[in-house]
Amino acid sequence: MNKKMHYLLRTLQITSLIIVCAIIAYQFTMLKDTSNQIGYQQTERFSYSLTNLAAAEAARYLSQNKASDLQLLIDDLSHDPIVRDATIYDNLGQILYQSEDVLALPILLNINKNNDPKAAGVIPYIAELYNEKETIGYIRITLEQEEILSLIHDYQQKSLSIMLQILMLSFVAGTIIMALFFRRLEAAYYHVIKELYKLSEKNRLDW
Repeated sequence: MNKKMHYLLRTLQITSLIIVCAIIAYQFTMLKDTSNQIGYQQTERFSYSLTNLAAAEAARYLSQNKASDLQLLIDDLSHDPIVRDATIYDNLGQILYQSEDVLALPILLNINKNNDPKAAGVIPYIAELYNEKETIGYIRITLEQEEILSLIHDYQQKSLSIMLQILMLSFVAGTIIMALFFRRLEAAYYHVIKELYKLSEKNRLDW
């Protein structure tokens, strides 16, 4: 009976360990998937925020006819590593200012189905320019989505790496604690087995 109880407890321990490891692996995978989804959401929010901020500045300069400031805004945007190009249009869609090496709309929107490599991984964002609720133009900013995602991905990878290190250190710390208190735990373990054995024998005799 003692051996049976010992094997039963050992089986429960191994089963519990497998279940815990499976839960940790599942949660780690879910955390990674959630991080990727959040990365795409944050990319969208950042892109819209940047476009709206640039649109507010462009509308102010355009309403005040500050041509030099508009060109400076376009140049500053185009020098950002996550910005592919930027263009400002009037209310009729005519180009007023644009950065160098700008992607043409047919290529950007893949209208001709040529799959131009220049359009890979970039997404255009367009915002209207208002002056006292009147549309006075548009701004188009083409962003390097892959560049933004790579920055977010690097941060997520560092965070996951730190979490994995903490998990491993926790396991090592638990192993050390088990080694320090092994004798006491072993005595308590066999005491529990003995009590369970006595209880089972008592129940058997009662029946």
